Amino acid sequence: MKKTLSWLLVLAMVLSLAPFALAEEAAAPQEPFAYIMYADGSWTCQYWGSDAEGVTASNVAVGGAGDYTVGLEFATEAAGLSFAALGIKGGESALPNYTIEIKAIRVNGEAIEFTKGYTSSDDGVETRMNIYNEWVTDLPTDARSFDGSIEGAAPIIVDKEAFAAVKTVEIDFALHQYALDTAYIMYADGSWTNQYWSGDAPEGITATNAVIDGFGDYTVGLEFATEAEGLAFAALGVVNGEKTYPGAYLKINELRVNGEAVEVAKGYTSSDDGITTRMNIFNEWVTDLPEDARSFDGSIEGAAPIIVDKEAFAAVKSVEIDFSLVPVTDVAYIMYADGAWVNQYWGGDAPEGITAANVTLDGPGTYTVGLEFAAEAEGLSFAAVGVVNGEKTFNGYFIDVKEVKVNGEPIELTGKGFTTTDDGVTTRENLYNEWVTDLPAEARRADGDLEGASAIIVDKAVFTAVKTVEVTFEYIYGKPIVKDGDAPMSAEEAAALMENGFHAYIGVQGKDTYVFRNAWNDTYGLNDEEHPYFYRLTGWDDDTTEDGSSDYGGTFVDAEIKANGEYTVSLTTGEKGFGPTEAFNLLFVSTDIPSKLVTDGFVTIDSVKVKFGDAASREVTHVNTSGDYVLLSVIDTYNIGEAEFGYTVPGADTTISITFTVNGFAE
Repeated sequence: MKKTLSWLLVLAMVLSLAPFALAEEAAAPQEPFAYIMYADGSWTCQYWGSDAEGVTASNVAVGGAGDYTVGLEFATEAAGLSFAALGIKGGESALPNYTIEIKAIRVNGEAIEFTKGYTSSDDGVETRMNIYNEWVTDLPTDARSFDGSIEGAAPIIVDKEAFAAVKTVEIDFALHQYALDTAYIMYADGSWTNQYWSGDAPEGITATNAVIDGFGDYTVGLEFATEAEGLAFAALGVVNGEKTYPGAYLKINELRVNGEAVEVAKGYTSSDDGITTRMNIFNEWVTDLPEDARSFDGSIEGAAPIIVDKEAFAAVKSVEIDFSLVPVTDVAYIMYADGAWVNQYWGGDAPEGITAANVTLDGPGTYTVGLEFAAEAEGLSFAAVGVVNGEKTFNGYFIDVKEVKVNGEPIELTGKGFTTTDDGVTTRENLYNEWVTDLPAEARRADGDLEGASAIIVDKAVFTAVKTVEVTFEYIYGKPIVKDGDAPMSAEEAAALMENGFHAYIGVQGKDTYVFRNAWNDTYGLNDEEHPYFYRLTGWDDDTTEDGSSDYGGTFVDAEIKANGEYTVSLTTGEKGFGPTEAFNLLFVSTDIPSKLVTDGFVTIDSVKVKFGDAASREVTHVNTSGDYVLLSVIDTYNIGEAEFGYTVPGADTTISITFTVNGFAE
């Protein structure tokens, strides 16, 4: 039986074999609390964190790192053992990445032997350490250990014979805050004579490493018995940093050579192996910033893999680095459009008449976001909770809406939601979205149960006259999502993808009128055979048609890409232009070039330029590979902000063209 079904199987057996009864104990502590999950050999004596007849539980509230004891006492001897684990209710949310270390297990007051276990979670909500679990055959992907190694860890750590006749079970355990990571300086001098790569330092080098036990300021250093001459490579590294502090940033505050501060340019945080977090200090082998490059200030513009002058390292006796480990943050907000699409908010600066109470997220927890309208917002067209860059900053996390208030009063949630993303960047949970009829492939829930999940979880009738909306939600730690195909592509695979060539299509969306042409693979795109929207500019201001759409005409010139060279796509407006709109929300080129061809280095796209009518062309830099296919984002007010250049929305019979260069095809 697969490990992923183990917890469901346990619950099923609980429900079918042993009904729960009235309480014999006091109410359980507030979450997070620790307890023993237990089922004896016949599934007669069971305990799962809530009251059960014949069982007295000694649960304990856990507020952080420390030593704790939990226990069970049975009115009648529990004979044999089917399942046992130490659990922490709400642990993955309140205490993400914490690890359990069992210190002692006592049966009937006598200590018994146990082997090495591991900390994990079956549902992304509850932290646990299996003590006896026959349903797990392989260690789960989130298995972790307080000592940094899961070697030798197992889901069965006791001999079930010790549980033949049980009156009491007690467990002493320690809870550790994160795995203790080590920060250090990676170093190689000019002749590669003096080298250090963590761990025990070789003869002639003294390493002053730092134990990382949370976000904050640290100092690391190296001292050389004989002067280290020149510099071949240097970086600041944190062992296991990508695992225990996913998405965190390194910020160098000062770098000293022989006790004297040297000038440091802007660097970036990244990882070569998905395990060690690093910031390159001097690395001549990196020519382009890696895909996971990130910076504490939110921008990697100007960041480089060489941030010091190697001349400062001519004769080195000591190197010291003062640095900060900075937590990742993001912003949550309510996406909103009332019934007439008059009152709208999509993040960032709020338009006149709307006050947005957004919130900064710095990790798992409970948060509240809100909107206030100067004039009552009538009806509801769309609403969702969004996290601006959540798929990047908190990859794999879950949003779980707990309460919605309208005009200060809680309203009933009519269904259960799900966490998803539309663009691979913004994380969201829909509150009211009529456009989603089927669960998207990206849908996820912390409890793993998508049965009955919906994109509509509120009754729109409640939103008739809205002055304020507040949403309280839990942001829950989730394992980083590993997409299929993340392994590097081979040259043969790339060649096969490129054999038949690709296509590029110009796309647009007006800011006020929402006149649009969507991406080829989006709703109303190339594959939407029921509608003609992809072959014209379309608006939503025609009361005479069944769906409210109106034909704005327009002519498109798309491109077929079969060789290296410069390509141009364009649109020429019809008699109506874009209507009264004065700006664009979106202007882009959607392609069917797989993003992986670009991220793996087989195809390059550059020299992107846009031209409005007779105006001069402007150069654009946003080649977006966050989705399945490459998108050239010229204007994207939702994710990038306002346009980086001035422009005038074309009127009738005016052409917008976007030109770009593609390389990577065989000559």
